[in-house]
Amino acid sequence: KLHLAPDGARVAARFAHDGTTQNYVELEGGGKSAFADLTRGDRYSPYWWEVRLFTLGAIEETVIRLKPDGTPTGFAHRLPETYVRDAATKALDAASARTIAETRASEDWGIDLAPYRLLEQSQQTQVSGRVDHSFTYERPEPIGDARIRLLLTVAGDELIGVTPFVHIPESFGRRFEELRSANNLIANLATVSAALLYGIGGCILAVLWLARKHWLVWRPPIVAGLVVGSLLACASLASAGTSWFGADTTETVTTFWAKQGSIALLIAIAGGLAYALVFMAAESLTRRAFAHQPQLWRLWSRDAAASPQVAGRTLGGYLFVPLELALVAAFYYATNRWLGWWQPSEVLTDPNILGSAVPALTPIAVSLQAGFMEESVFRAIPLSLGALIGARHGHRTLGIVLAVLLQALIFGGAHANYPGFPAYSRPVELFLPAIVWALIFLRFGLLPTILLHATFDLTLFSIPVFLVDAPGARLQQGLVIAAALVPLAVIAVLRWQAGAWRELPDALRNA
Repeated sequence: KLHLAPDGARVAARFAHDGTTQNYVELEGGGKSAFADLTRGDRYSPYWWEVRLFTLGAIEETVIRLKPDGTPTGFAHRLPETYVRDAATKALDAASARTIAETRASEDWGIDLAPYRLLEQSQQTQVSGRVDHSFTYERPEPIGDARIRLLLTVAGDELIGVTPFVHIPESFGRRFEELRSANNLIANLATVSAALLYGIGGCILAVLWLARKHWLVWRPPIVAGLVVGSLLACASLASAGTSWFGADTTETVTTFWAKQGSIALLIAIAGGLAYALVFMAAESLTRRAFAHQPQLWRLWSRDAAASPQVAGRTLGGYLFVPLELALVAAFYYATNRWLGWWQPSEVLTDPNILGSAVPALTPIAVSLQAGFMEESVFRAIPLSLGALIGARHGHRTLGIVLAVLLQALIFGGAHANYPGFPAYSRPVELFLPAIVWALIFLRFGLLPTILLHATFDLTLFSIPVFLVDAPGARLQQGLVIAAALVPLAVIAVLRWQAGAWRELPDALRNA
């Protein structure tokens, strides 16, 4: 309708969020209720879709902004510096350019300028002699010390930009970064500690020690690592279409897909081997440290899967998920209501997964990676090391207790870089769950904690898939549910083949 892109232009879309405005409003501009009012009103939308229309090899492109309900709310039309539509009107005076800006913004984009007043204007002359004008308008009603503004841009005699934004005081940005520095410091300390203790100590030195003692099992973890890496690589390729949003228009299609393929290959091989090393260390250390637990790599053998011990651990992993969700909800309710702590209102999930060719694949792959990887790194490796080192010095129980506390501190600290005040809020939130997960691991092994972690993440990550009514949506929802039920399905099938429940043989325990 507005001829903002040529016929056949490529299209890419993504969901965006004005996090700076959200942080300001929730912290200093009226609180979470004020931010909620902002999202419901028509003054400014802090969430929006962006649609990029572009052609490879051309500088000219357009990005259109739409509210979450699809209402157009702004755009930016990029033009070459040499572009001139009409030489006679390429250098309008400010008054004429403003008239064009206001008329087109009203008629083409439905912008009501009545609540706004002109705040400032500027102009720039391009090499072609084209004069570009910018007009900034402001609404009088305050959001704390912030104001809602609107930027209109004219190139020659054409409106090329309608940009709504919120002007935040610069002083808030400095204050917020000072507050965030404490979050980042805690996260950096925890990350370095995890790298030294779990990475070097658990995944390198311990693996060398295990290999020297001929206690290392390496084939199954390599297979598991490559499976996880391959799933993530497939998810990356399936989501490659959304990468067009940030692609340079000077790229060719061949170059673009060569980059995407190279990234996917790197994720599959390098990532898969890195995961394999972690899984190898976690399982082998666990096998040496906890004799009563079932052997991880043989859980799905017919003799093991048909046992009440493995079936109970599998079912238990699912049953812990609603308890964990309830614990998180109770924590946020209590700390926000009674202690005045702050965490930003979260959308909990990323609508951009819907841009994937297989939207279900990203939450499935990321959840499996997070569940398997983090439980290996933060539970199996430190707790096994604590048990083995403690036993070597005659204090096994003390070694386990110290490891339980240490892994909870490091796990919570590693997530402290999430926005939240006070800076220790995230470590406090995760300390108790990490203790609970550690106790589950000590009693039952890795299986239930991996299932708990992965299913918890899958529940949140896949929310957009279940909110969409579109062709193929039921298939994607079915894929998520099927992936979540794979462990139960394996148990059911092997139990049916066995014909009866059987006790877990001692030969399938770590001892």
